[in-house]
Amino acid sequence: MGLDSPALRTAAFAYVRRCADARGGTITRAELEAFTFAGVQVKLIAQMQGINNPKVLDACISVVSSPTGPYEDEAVSDGVWDYAYEGKTPGRTNIRLRRAMELGLPIIFLEKVRDGIYIPYTDVVVVGDRPQDLRFELALGDVSQLGNPADDTPVERAYREVVVEQRLHQPKFRARVLTAYETQCTVCHFRHAELLDAAHILGDRHERGDATVTNGMAMCKIHHAAYDRNFLGVTADYEIRINSDLLAEKDGPMLRYGLQAMHGQQIIVPRRKAEQPDKDRLAERFAQFSAT
Repeated sequence: MGLDSPALRTAAFAYVRRCADARGGTITRAELEAFTFAGVQVKLIAQMQGINNPKVLDACISVVSSPTGPYEDEAVSDGVWDYAYEGKTPGRTNIRLRRAMELGLPIIFLEKVRDGIYIPYTDVVVVGDRPQDLRFELALGDVSQLGNPADDTPVERAYREVVVEQRLHQPKFRARVLTAYETQCTVCHFRHAELLDAAHILGDRHERGDATVTNGMAMCKIHHAAYDRNFLGVTADYEIRINSDLLAEKDGPMLRYGLQAMHGQQIIVPRRKAEQPDKDRLAERFAQFSAT
């Protein structure tokens, strides 16, 4: 068995998922460069290029898409991307990505969030190559066999929506929010990513409940549940309020220190102003809290 085998790719994908789970949905360049298989280091990201072709493998293992990069990659539908060639010719780099398609080998799609930080999607397949456009077509493995979304049956459409929500939208929202909040609860500073959520300010069914960082806050599971159930509110001035009935209750240390002690405190906000909670959304959400 050669080094480039289904076992290697399965191990690489499992490693990437473990790293991302521990960081709240993102993975670092250092982690991507540290993967080993059968005692051999196999870097899961290229040093300078978007298409990663380790010498020990037969085909590409991963690609990077960067909003600030020189190539115009784009999502053409949920879970499907147009990925630009490197350069203007087939070239050695592009040939190895085409080889992954020919061999039916899945790859890792890395969406750059910040320098050295990426949102990873595993089990992505190369479903098309358009040399005339200098483009590859990549898709989440779960939806790669469904074809054009416009041709979906009702069952296929429902399946696609569930898969894309679970594998694309929810992980991306959580990863971006937790990155903005430096992997800590906005209420209590708790820092274990495995127990942190991205809480919507306005729910995803609301007309302004889109999955953007400014419509989210990083919260530990206790405070997220309290926020969703209006035991805890956040004003447009970033002040924490606790439901008056809950303030009057007497219980154990969790209630006293985990909730009641938070009343009147300021939440932690991202350092970047563009990522801080939208005050209009907070005001609307706080009105719901006040009405309970």
